[in-house]
Parts: sequence; C-alpha cells; structure tokens
Amino acid sequence: MKIQPPRRAPDDEQRLMVLYSLSRLGPCTELQLLQFLFENDLMNYFDMMFALNGLCDRGQAVRTKKNAGFLYQATDAGEEALALFGGRVPKSLQTLLAETEGEWKARFRQETQTQQQIVQTDRGEYELHVKVVEREMDMMRLSLSLPTRELADSLAKRWPEKAGKVYDAVIRILTEDEP
Repeated sequence: MKIQPPRRAPDDEQRLMVLYSLSRLGPCTELQLLQFLFENDLMNYFDMMFALNGLCDRGQAVRTKKNAGFLYQATDAGEEALALFGGRVPKSLQTLLAETEGEWKARFRQETQTQQQIVQTDRGEYELHVKVVEREMDMMRLSLSLPTRELADSLAKRWPEKAGKVYDAVIRILTEDEP
C-alpha cells in the first residue's frame, strides 16, 4: 500500500487563506496567525511564511517590526484582492472565522495587552517583569523579585487574567485620600 502525503493547498489558495484570515482577525503577529492556522489544521509554519512573504511582496499585506517580531495586516490592495477573489476562499475557513473570529480577536488582544517576561538574576533569583499595554503605550510596568522559577512561572501564567484587576487596584490605592 502506498502512503499519500497530506493534501497541500496550492500557493494561490494558501495566500488567499492567509489574506482572508488577516482581513477577518485584524493585525496579527506571526505566532498569533500560526496559532490560528495550525490549531485549526489549515496550514503549517513554512506554508504560512511563504504565503505571508508572497502577500507582502505583492503589497497585499504589510509587515511592521514590533518588539521581538513582526505584525502583519492586510492592505487596501489585499482587501481589493479579497473583493475580487474572496469567493475562492474555502467555505470551511469562512465558516470557521464567522463562528470563532470574536474569540480569536479577544485572545490576541489579551496577548498584546498583557506581557510578561522572566529573567534569572546573577544572584539566582528570578525577576518577573509584567506590563499592561494599550494602543502601543505601556500603561503599567511591574517587576517582582521572586525566589523560585516555579513561583515566577505560576505568576506569569496568571498575569493575563489578573492584569486588569492589578491595574485597577494600584490606581484605586494610589488615588485614595488618606484618613
């Protein structure tokens, strides 16, 4: 019996799928777009990067340097291409995005608005650096010195869900009138 390799979409179809995803999800980092495409079994990393580079070369997507990576988004030329060829986007992708677009956008927004980094110091301690970002502006930065990596990992994992409460608490405490 001969084993068939998995079906790979033609390059034009892959570019159209990536462009449609960018158009619906909004600006995405490489990792965010890969999470969406890979978790939904639509495309692997290499095919996604090939498609993204092709879209950027054609002026249908733009790549902007952000922190440690790039942010991609569809351009007006990309939206025009979708208007002309959007009917060729697989219906399964259209349905998937129609059903899950809000969840993915919320996930990406939370990842972008709350950031965390763990650094081991020369003293063997761990520093957890967390921040809240809104419209590319740091609203709050906080550094904590912690005794173990496990504790740093635990707090970093909880940061995205707790960042808003911490920010609100700091503002409330700092603006309270003293009795």
